[in-house]
Amino acid sequence: MGSLFLKSCATCITMAVLALPAAATEDTDTPGPRGWENNLGISYERHHGSWRVAFPDAEINYGVGERLQLLLGMPYVRSREAGEARSSGFGNITTGAKWRFFDDEESGTALAIFPQLSWNSSSATASRGLETRGYSFLMPLVAGYKRGDTGFYAEFGRNFVQEGPHEWQAGLKVLHQCLPVLECRVELEHSRVPRDGGQTTASVGGKLKLQEGLILNVSGGRDIAGAKEHRRGLVMYIGLQFLR
Repeated sequence: MGSLFLKSCATCITMAVLALPAAATEDTDTPGPRGWENNLGISYERHHGSWRVAFPDAEINYGVGERLQLLLGMPYVRSREAGEARSSGFGNITTGAKWRFFDDEESGTALAIFPQLSWNSSSATASRGLETRGYSFLMPLVAGYKRGDTGFYAEFGRNFVQEGPHEWQAGLKVLHQCLPVLECRVELEHSRVPRDGGQTTASVGGKLKLQEGLILNVSGGRDIAGAKEHRRGLVMYIGLQFLR
């Protein structure tokens, strides 16, 4: 009975780790009035024999005025836990609104909030182990600082989960215009559940301008801190960004 209980706990922890968002640290930028910023890609996470793929990983962003961005996204997820059969289906629907409430162009500093609400797209989403059951509400504060071709961004917030432990999330991101058509990126992301520990992910990536309004977005990394048995050995994303 004890070994069965431990195995069940390990399975729950693995599901929680794989359900952590692979989304990058936010910046304070918005698409601008009536601007579109749509993303279509594939994300992948691997963890000790378990894996999770989101393809297509689709997201629509729309600019309302100079400082407001509306978000709608939903992935199609395929996942497998160690020793279990593969599952697939639509992941959580996410809606949000980023508001840049402070913007000082002279100093290059900006502040924004980006509340996001996520919920199961169907009753099968949680029962198949693709996502955590119920609703979650993420409320982060994002700070940005730009100096020439380099931008620094920090994000800190709380994710309130309806049927699971709440977690703190934080991130740091540095952007640099390495070439006229290439933006380089380095990131650190951290998530922590009180009393259950946390994970820190390091990644590098970049955006390559293929043509006007079309950008290739690539990143790859892994967990570098936290309990070793819960670390993800690979976290990656590759996709296209359509600007209009």
